[in-house]
Amino acid sequence: MRYLILAVTLLFSACNASTENTVVEIVTPYGTMQARLYDDTPLHRDNFIKIAESGGYDSLLFHRVIRDFMIQGGDPTSRHATPDQQLGSEQIGQTIEAEIRYPKYLHKRGALAAARTSDRVNPQKRSSGSQFFIVQGKPLNDYELDRIVDGHNQTIRREMFYQVQPHYEDSLRFYQEHGMAVELADLQIKIMAKVEEMAEAHGLFSYTDEQREIYRTVGGTPHLDGSYTIFGEIISGLEVIDSIAAQPVRFGSNRPTTDIWFTVKVIK
Repeated sequence: MRYLILAVTLLFSACNASTENTVVEIVTPYGTMQARLYDDTPLHRDNFIKIAESGGYDSLLFHRVIRDFMIQGGDPTSRHATPDQQLGSEQIGQTIEAEIRYPKYLHKRGALAAARTSDRVNPQKRSSGSQFFIVQGKPLNDYELDRIVDGHNQTIRREMFYQVQPHYEDSLRFYQEHGMAVELADLQIKIMAKVEEMAEAHGLFSYTDEQREIYRTVGGTPHLDGSYTIFGEIISGLEVIDSIAAQPVRFGSNRPTTDIWFTVKVIK
């Protein structure tokens, strides 16, 4: 009976292990951070684990460091980079489909997120195959958060306007060319009403009281919310982020004057 209980216990533990979040260590000259990878971003989780276990992250550099913002690494060419080499354009493997889980995950202090190219060339918000950043950020007040919310919603309304406006181009041009100011104003009001209707249907951006409290106390970079895939968070060693972010960078660059290497190890 004792052996049967032991076997059942081991089986139960093995089943549970597959559903637990993976934990990795990010070792740096300034200390070690532990990060938990989220299970509901499986593409990014598995890719990060694969690179770490293959040694792909061994001795790469944090090549982009911006105080009160974030630290970024994962460019494979940084391993043997010369001091004047420009870094940040290369990746391991291919880009990854976005797994943005906002509002569940915020860009709070310690968030582990995938870097990517800009919306202009990457409207699908696909992530780099290996580059990532860790948020440092800073606490914000309600006025600052309100401005960020307004900025997000202006972007949403702008996107809706670009969808609506082409349907009225002929009428807008006709009214303008014939000096029909009243008709033009009425049509512009109609267009903006349609834009607002579509924006509300899309879902305007806002923060809950709980989310505001996180940004007021813990801090972060809320202007990035909804735009990048967050696939984990630092659970120990947050002070290491501050140490790295405080290092001097090269003039005209965000690359530290002294190379800051890191290595990633899967520990759980």
